[in-house]
Amino acid sequence: MSIFSKPQIVGCFTFTFISLVAGTALAGGFSIREQSTSGLGAAFAGNAAGYDLSTIYWNPAGVAIAGPGLTTESHYAVILPDSEIDPFDNQALTSGVSPFGGTFGPLSAAGNDIDKVAFVPSSYGAWRINDKLTIGYGFNAPFGLATEADDKVWSGQYDFREADLKTYNFNPVVGYQLTSTLSVGVGLQVQYTDLNLKQAIIPPPAVFGVVPSSAHPSANVKIDDWSVGFTAGLLWRPLQGTSIGVGYRSRINNTLEGTLDVDGFAIPRQNVEADFDLPEIVTVSLRQDLTPNMRLLGTFEWTNWSILGDVVLRNKDTGAAVQTINPGTLTGGPLTVEANWDDGYFLSGGLEYDYNEQVTLRGGVAYEWSPVQEPTQRLTPVPDTDRIWLSIGATYKYSETTSFDFAYTHIFMDDETLLRPTGFAAGVDSSVDIIGVSFKTKWGKEGPFGLLSGLTN
Repeated sequence: MSIFSKPQIVGCFTFTFISLVAGTALAGGFSIREQSTSGLGAAFAGNAAGYDLSTIYWNPAGVAIAGPGLTTESHYAVILPDSEIDPFDNQALTSGVSPFGGTFGPLSAAGNDIDKVAFVPSSYGAWRINDKLTIGYGFNAPFGLATEADDKVWSGQYDFREADLKTYNFNPVVGYQLTSTLSVGVGLQVQYTDLNLKQAIIPPPAVFGVVPSSAHPSANVKIDDWSVGFTAGLLWRPLQGTSIGVGYRSRINNTLEGTLDVDGFAIPRQNVEADFDLPEIVTVSLRQDLTPNMRLLGTFEWTNWSILGDVVLRNKDTGAAVQTINPGTLTGGPLTVEANWDDGYFLSGGLEYDYNEQVTLRGGVAYEWSPVQEPTQRLTPVPDTDRIWLSIGATYKYSETTSFDFAYTHIFMDDETLLRPTGFAAGVDSSVDIIGVSFKTKWGKEGPFGLLSGLTN
């Protein structure tokens, strides 16, 4: 008989499905904000108001700022998180009674580092067809997670051992100059989402024999999906030296499909699926000249994380919800995870200063309200908290056609606690350093090697 015909066996793993989907130290929820080096250098103040092509991510109307012919940009960010989870000494999973007989534990209640270095690339391009019409693209990773517990045998192992979430988003856009002061843009999002999760389960002796808690096997979920959405925005320049941008990235509906299995055991895999939505984002930004060589920058952003409610992991073949045993309460039933998140908010301000014709300096500060405000909302793999961003950056204009950006950010995250339905409780302590670089080229009307010669007006 397959282990997966016993629904309670799967449940000890899948109970915290959303815990592993939803958590990153990069931005609120499991968003990745690091889509622009120039934006990073000012704590993303002014990011939707049209400085360079990376504006496309937040506001597709930003493609309208492109010069004649072809323009391209490549941005890269290295994320250096420092995140530790410190289990409480009296939390429930240091030892307990197995629902299948016998006991499990004791497990280590020592602090556990769960951070991993992440690399986030993004790229943009624009081709100005005429004075009114510009087409372009963005290629990004808008959501992500890469975490791994240094100590796999710990009191949080039934919530988390490893998690890896990757998204790849291609965003073709069209911008149109409606008037001399107003541009609009729309775009399509084509997104691939790939999720891999690993977590300990409490095995029944009838199937595995007597297995100590230090050797409890890891179960794995591997699921993915293709999905689509759209973007829209406007860029308004009512006065000389004033630029206001408003951008919208739509909700992405996903049905992730794949398999569930257990490490080290030759048993049939179970086909599983889960529906959950990625939130829409609204960004409003301002760039305002203070002097001929100094600008004030500002951004407000809202992310609709409150859509993340009940999420059910289902058997794809039968449509039935996967059943769960909670190792903290030893109760069972259909798997329904309630994230109950709030909406996320981000507010930033900054300054940009042209030091000379070649060098532009910038800096910014931001405060981010996490969608996770309560210990019961907080999630084990890189738990989310409110944070402060401090950023500095610069642009170096190497020539009329080539420039480079550099940026550094430190994120201070609030110390908080988490309490999972499994009974796992802990304190969390996190911070993040981010280093960004970019390379930007204006290829002109003829494009690279003259390939676009005669194609633009």
